[in-house]
Amino acid sequence: MNQYRKGIENVPLKEINTHFKALVIVYNLRDNDNVVIERQIDYGNHEDRKWLGRVTYWAISNHHSVETIAIVDAESPYLNE
Repeated sequence: MNQYRKGIENVPLKEINTHFKALVIVYNLRDNDNVVIERQIDYGNHEDRKWLGRVTYWAISNHHSVETIAIVDAESPYLNE
């Protein structure tokens, strides 16, 4: 497992990301953290990244939160332990 190091997100990628499935979940913080959006995106797709930026701005402006998780991790059997 890779550990987070300060600034690691600024290191250039070794190869261009052309395909990376992720799950985006938006929670309503004023309504018992109910899920209002659950959508699978391909982070390698420009339109999906634009949508993620727009929904994130909307969420943080309207008392919601956004969770992103790689599909391979969202489907991991270890999450339920």
